[in-house]
Amino acid sequence: AEIERQRQELIALRAEVTGLLPAADTGQVVAAAAPTSLDASAHQSQTTAQQDDPTDALLASFPNAFHIPDTDAALRIGGFVKASVAQNFDPLAVQDQFIVGSIPVSSAQSANVQQQAGITVAQSRLNLDLREATDVGLLRAFVEGDFAGSGDTFRLRHAFGQWRRALAGKTWSTFVDPGASPEELDFEGLNGRINVRQAQFRVTPRIGETLQLQLSLEDPNPEVTDGSGVSQIPDLIGAIRIDPRPNVHYRLAMLLRQVRATPDTSPNNEAQATGWGVSLSGLIEAPIWDERDKLMFQINAGTGMGRYVNDLNSVGAFDGVFSPDGDLELLDVLATYVSGQHWWRSDLRSNMTLGYVHVDSPGFVAEDFYDSTLRASANLIWTPIPRVDVGAELLWGKRENVDGETGTATQLQMATKFLF
Repeated sequence: AEIERQRQELIALRAEVTGLLPAADTGQVVAAAAPTSLDASAHQSQTTAQQDDPTDALLASFPNAFHIPDTDAALRIGGFVKASVAQNFDPLAVQDQFIVGSIPVSSAQSANVQQQAGITVAQSRLNLDLREATDVGLLRAFVEGDFAGSGDTFRLRHAFGQWRRALAGKTWSTFVDPGASPEELDFEGLNGRINVRQAQFRVTPRIGETLQLQLSLEDPNPEVTDGSGVSQIPDLIGAIRIDPRPNVHYRLAMLLRQVRATPDTSPNNEAQATGWGVSLSGLIEAPIWDERDKLMFQINAGTGMGRYVNDLNSVGAFDGVFSPDGDLELLDVLATYVSGQHWWRSDLRSNMTLGYVHVDSPGFVAEDFYDSTLRASANLIWTPIPRVDVGAELLWGKRENVDGETGTATQLQMATKFLF
């Protein structure tokens, strides 16, 4: 009787953490069936949710997986095919994404860039997700790529393995909060968002039902202006997440790192400085017009953390800058955004987002050095049938340089996504 009780407890545990259900009369496990609801909100949460987010909460269900015979494992093949078109109403350096930091500021820069339209399927993704409930805990392996490499070649996005509460591989940095990321059509995404995927070792101890800690050592990869980064000591990142109730969370993340580099003018002279960063983010229910409406926010600040900010990572090397005397000066960065999602009906939703980035630069930088960017976007996404999203998004951005000169741009994007 005791052996049977322990067996039933193990089956229940496997069902709880992986979504694998016991088959009738056999004691084996099979993959849970996919939800059949035609409601677009259920479709979004089950199909387009951050499957690549390696947090414990997303291990609680495993829809659309199939059982691997003679094992307690299940495999899911996922991803989507996305075709998008971008129409630029002003000159932009990249025609099919909205990179605010690349907006031409001077008339000379604008003359070298034309208004263009771009059509691409490079954002399409393919992933494999394997999970197995064992006597020693949950095992998971996840690999994902898209086609955003040069010439539409396959590019690795994620490759990580998990055992219980330990992770090793490449995925979202622990400094990132995937659960507070707005739904947008633009592949580039928010200028003020922390947005880095990199190799790491991570542990995620949980305290009670509502509190989770995350600690990681991650690839440092320092990036500086007028110099070359030297990776020697891993970045140390810690985060604490509180989930007071379903669909609500708050997260505080802290970064400590060594920025080490050599100046271009003197490659044999190495300099170093200590960088740090703090990120506060969250998702809040806002059922003013619809019970599914929500708000997301993020506030990021620090010194020598520019590589972690989306816009700064896309357009340059903003962890630090070398002075004319060869001294390494780390850059102070402020980046933030707020976003709201509203459901007009069960198959129609909108997202409105505002993001801001500012770099506090030392006095010796060039006049055209990055000072700040402002980005605003609004979209309308329709889910006519499950697994299909059709949407349009209007984006506006402004870049300002250290000398006060500014440039603005507007872009319209339309996209169709087929999920599998």
